[in-house]
Amino acid sequence: MEQLRTIGRELAMGSQGGWGQSKEFLDLVKSIGEARSKAEEDRIIARELEHLKRRLADPDVPRRKMKELLLRLVYAEMLGHDASFGHIHAVKMTHDESLPLKRTGYLAVALFLDERHDLVILVVNTIQKDLRSDNYLVVCAALTAACRLIGEEAIPAVLPQVAELLAHPKEAVRKKAVMALHRFYQRSPSSVSHLVSNFRKVQFSPLSIYFDKIHAFLIIVTIAE
Repeated sequence: MEQLRTIGRELAMGSQGGWGQSKEFLDLVKSIGEARSKAEEDRIIARELEHLKRRLADPDVPRRKMKELLLRLVYAEMLGHDASFGHIHAVKMTHDESLPLKRTGYLAVALFLDERHDLVILVVNTIQKDLRSDNYLVVCAALTAACRLIGEEAIPAVLPQVAELLAHPKEAVRKKAVMALHRFYQRSPSSVSHLVSNFRKVQFSPLSIYFDKIHAFLIIVTIAE
């Protein structure tokens, strides 16, 4: 529980760096940290969720404020409370053209959903689109989400694009593509085993060769077994 409170404080501190900090969010984190019992904490979160439900239902909520509301939902679920009423708003935020908002949307859906959730099909379509983005940060966000949300049935929909990203000019993208393919292999070995030769061609910078290339090699060995 203390670890979750610490994460909440970090989210609040992160908002000071441009995530759209509000006093009410900081007060929420403080009040939970000062709760004297689990029952008191539950009452605080229950009030927060009712407040968030009303705010999310408001069509005039600014996009930047919506970002903070989603982070507050994430915090509530981290503490074990049901915030499923807000999951669709996280999915919608993955569609946003703003990179900070899109990344927040992907963060939220990766925490809210798993590969079996009914809303994942909507995220898969966005991941497919973002894997083709000219902005490598958008591509990285989509690959991170793919590791969490792409299940066995959805692998064929994104596999060709992820495989192509092994040759992306940005090393960060190549790393995440390797991670995504490794995750796909764990879920469906037969879907990825034919790509072993592609793994062998992945190149990393000299500064990371002792860690990242070894990691890629270990993944190759796992797939080849």
